[in-house]
Amino acid sequence: MFSVFKDINRFAGKWKWLDSLAIFCARYLIYLMVVFLFFIGVIQNSLRLFIYCLISGLFSVFVINKIIYFFYKEHRPAELRSSKVLIPVPGNPSFPSSHASFVFGFSFLLSFYNLKLGIIFLICSLFVGLARVFCGVHWFRDIVGGIFAGLLSGTIIYYLLIYLKI
Repeated sequence: MFSVFKDINRFAGKWKWLDSLAIFCARYLIYLMVVFLFFIGVIQNSLRLFIYCLISGLFSVFVINKIIYFFYKEHRPAELRSSKVLIPVPGNPSFPSSHASFVFGFSFLLSFYNLKLGIIFLICSLFVGLARVFCGVHWFRDIVGGIFAGLLSGTIIYYLLIYLKI
């Protein structure tokens, strides 16, 4: 996994446009995704799906990730001299990525209800994750861990909503 990080992060600092795109995806795309789904909920006069997706993303970060952080603490690649860091380094453990966990939890639950929109959001989530590797704040395995945490969260929340008949 270290070689995957190096293969992605080695392009950081080479082209200003690519750095800007990666910084946008790593820091701001997550907010754009949330706002976009909120507006879809407003337009369709149904904010339930937006709220459920938000709950799924937050469950992934504040329950699943916190359990993992309790047992496993991974240092960030930003601590290496060879890594190029383009954004501020978060203080929480590296594995799994909270950003990836949130957006994938959000997106997987969305895909249970609207597959086409869910796929678009999953692709955007992948951009968020890869951009965080590009920017030097996560290992590639952190993103993979975030994908699985998000999938687990989306699945749990989906079946919980079915069970509660909400």
